[in-house]
Amino acid sequence: MYIERTFILDAPIQRAWAFLHEPHEVGGCLPGCHSVEVVEPDKRYTASVGVKFGPVKLGFDVQVETDEERPPEYAAYTMRGADKDGGSKVSAKCTLTLRALESRRTEVTYTSSAQIVGKLGKFAGGVMQKFADNINDQFIAALTKRVAELESSAPVVIEEKEQANLFGRLKAVLGKWWGHFRWQA
Repeated sequence: MYIERTFILDAPIQRAWAFLHEPHEVGGCLPGCHSVEVVEPDKRYTASVGVKFGPVKLGFDVQVETDEERPPEYAAYTMRGADKDGGSKVSAKCTLTLRALESRRTEVTYTSSAQIVGKLGKFAGGVMQKFADNINDQFIAALTKRVAELESSAPVVIEEKEQANLFGRLKAVLGKWWGHFRWQA
């Protein structure tokens, strides 16, 4: 099964990258994620995830390992997991690509090529794809909402070019005001 999603985060690329590399924040946005544990910072994580697919309820223990990173633009991961009863297994190769759109917005493209075997793997491909698409839509909605919350409380940082432009405009306005004031005196 292949999943690809592109979405926008209302955050500068550096902060979007930092958020997407915070396992507890990302885990908190994933539907059914009960816990996240950092095994090796910036490298390996584990998570406990509950999945309900029709009449089937499964609890998965998932391991995520970082294969490659090129901050703040690209990361590749391998995910492996098995349900607690041992009846289903999942493995996936995932990528995350970030692209700055403007100084305060980032386009994120996420891909996942997953293999599912066991109880969950017996469901027809189209039905499973629809289920995965629904989970991904919920995940993206939660991510964008959480980033917007964090950004609304983050201090605004003005980049050097913007500072120079603002300073130049302020200087021009003050210069006119000062000239007007001196002429009046």
